[in-house]
Amino acid sequence: MIGTGKNLKERDTLIQLAIIFLCLGIIIIDVFLPLGFVLWILYLVPLLLSVWLTGRYAPFIIAWLITGVILVSSLISVTLRQDPSDLPDRAVFILMIAIVALLVYEIRANYALLEAEVVERRKAQESLLEFTHSLEVRIADRTREISEINHDLTEDIKKRRKVEAALETANQKLSLLSQITRHDISNRVFVLLAELDLAKDLAKDPRLTESLLQLERTSMAIQDQIAFTKDYQEIGAQAPAWYPITLLISSAADPLYSPEVNVSVHCDGVEIFADAMISKVFYNLINNALRHGEHLTRITFSYQVSGTDLVIFCEDNGIGIEFKDKNNIFRKGFGKDSGLGLFLSREILSITGITITETGERGKGSRFEIHVPDGDWRVTES
Repeated sequence: MIGTGKNLKERDTLIQLAIIFLCLGIIIIDVFLPLGFVLWILYLVPLLLSVWLTGRYAPFIIAWLITGVILVSSLISVTLRQDPSDLPDRAVFILMIAIVALLVYEIRANYALLEAEVVERRKAQESLLEFTHSLEVRIADRTREISEINHDLTEDIKKRRKVEAALETANQKLSLLSQITRHDISNRVFVLLAELDLAKDLAKDPRLTESLLQLERTSMAIQDQIAFTKDYQEIGAQAPAWYPITLLISSAADPLYSPEVNVSVHCDGVEIFADAMISKVFYNLINNALRHGEHLTRITFSYQVSGTDLVIFCEDNGIGIEFKDKNNIFRKGFGKDSGLGLFLSREILSITGITITETGERGKGSRFEIHVPDGDWRVTES
């Protein structure tokens, strides 16, 4: 019966007709076949049918209907059989009908909530299935895209490795060619200088001697240029590393030892992260001081922490540097000699972000400040 009818209205109509016919049938049976309490149990059937009616208070309405039927059947029974002895029992049963109506009402309410929850869960399950399917489709699309990207990246890496290998081979060949060229030129310059020395000894004309001296200076400049290209080629050739300042300065000062000049170092425990050519920087600073300091007697290296940076000082008591030249001394080719030493020093330091400036006063000596950024210096316990 629950599944009959095309819609809720038709279903309610069919259930109501079924309840009415059941009540009429029970009245007829109750009048002509007095079965007592066994028959009254049948009155619960239409009450239970009210569970499927859409009306909220249908159980109570059906309970009142059944109560009326019981009273009608009782009056008919008394009239026909003159036997009202079951009236108290009928009253008790009517009370039971009321209690059952309350139970049916609760069942209806719980059933409605359960039905709504089932519908909601069914919708949630359908949404979940739809979302899961959509998610699977998107995951499949993303997986395919990632796979294609990985394939492209793999191909790019392979091509890059080939290019890097080709560049490395080319660099090796260029480096070898440079070494051979430098070696051959150095040998020829050495021979030229030897011949010039011999020519100076044999020359008697002062003008010829002056020309020979000029040729000698030019040849020595060529030697300096060759040495510079060798040093410049080695900048960045090796990975930067940690170097102790005191050891670097000591090793740089040894080949430049002069009994008239005292080189002191106050940088114990200080290490910097720099290019492998860093010792060349301190060599150039000491060499420049010895060459151009004139009345120089001391060179001092010290350090100071400035904020998060480390500042290394190289100070001397020479004649110092002209103010107008301070911004030019690090340019390539500037200076009395080759003009390459300080330029090379700045290039070496810049590999790891270290800078160098000159802050001395003319007449009081030169003062170079090397600024090492945070993270590229440390002080260890000696």
